[in-house]
Amino acid sequence: MDVLSFSTIAGNIKNEISRKCGLNLSQTRILLYFYRNNNTALKMGDLANKLQISLSTLSRQLQQKKTMSLVTIKRSETDSSKTVWLNQHGLAKIEELRKALKEIEESLLQGLSDDEIKLLNQIFTKLVQKTEKSTSI
Repeated sequence: MDVLSFSTIAGNIKNEISRKCGLNLSQTRILLYFYRNNNTALKMGDLANKLQISLSTLSRQLQQKKTMSLVTIKRSETDSSKTVWLNQHGLAKIEELRKALKEIEESLLQGLSDDEIKLLNQIFTKLVQKTEKSTSI
C-alpha cells in the first residue's frame, strides 16, 4: 500500500472544492466546524484550539478577503477577545460546500459495492482515530 496515495486523494478533493466552491482548505475547515456546531459563536482562541491551529494562523486566515465575507467577527466590550460566527453568506456557502462534498464522495465511491463502501468506511474511521491518538505517524 502506498500511503502517499492519501495525499493524492486529499489534493484532488481540495482542488475539487476550490473549483466547485472557490474555497481553500482553511475556509473549508472553518465552514465545516461551524456547520457541525450549529454556528455557535466562539472566541477566536477557542476556535483556534478546536481547529488545532495557532491563534496567529487563525487570525491570518480570518483576514483573507474571501474568509472575511463568510464570517462576522465582534470584539468583546470587556476584554481584547474577538468572537466569530458565520454570517448569512457563510451559511449559504455551507450548503454549496455540502453539495460539492456529496458530489465528490459519490464520484470517489462510484463503482464500489455497498459492502465495499461499508468496509472502506470502517477501515478509514480506524485510521483516522489512530492518527488522532498518535503524533508519531
